[in-house]
Amino acid sequence: MHATFHIQTVVSNLTQPNLKFEIPFNSDIYLNQTKLIIPLIYKPYLKDVRESLIVGIISTLIGISIIIGKSYLGIVFIVMGVFYLVKAYPKFELYKKLKSTYFEKIKEKVAEVESDFGIGIFEFKDDSIGYADKNITRDIKWTEFKEYKSNRIEFNNAIRTRKGRYNYNWKK
Repeated sequence: MHATFHIQTVVSNLTQPNLKFEIPFNSDIYLNQTKLIIPLIYKPYLKDVRESLIVGIISTLIGISIIIGKSYLGIVFIVMGVFYLVKAYPKFELYKKLKSTYFEKIKEKVAEVESDFGIGIFEFKDDSIGYADKNITRDIKWTEFKEYKSNRIEFNNAIRTRKGRYNYNWKK
């Protein structure tokens, strides 16, 4: 799984070289990126499953240790632990099913439209960055970037939503 980058230097009117990257679509890279995104999408759901598992295991262990200490109160903790473990299992199975179904659909869609992607061309100019492929051409002025910090780009016209996501209003 290797990405091929073609770097081409283009001389502009200002005699400053522009970098131009031609990056062909690679379905394997796209599918691997999708695998990384899925856990982020289901993070709150998986957190609930993890908490149920932790409570279930801890309650069961406390119950066993109380029973070993010759008290029947441990049965309450064991029942509570088993309840949380049983509660977590179907949620985890549903997550696995949703994840596999999603990947199957993504693979089908990528196979269906793979030839439409073609080569993405990124061109770094003095005043902007350009992107073009078979379907879209976009030129973003450098002034639209607010700042670059820790692998994240913030834009002047970005609107932060209540959930911490950004909605962008691109100028055409």
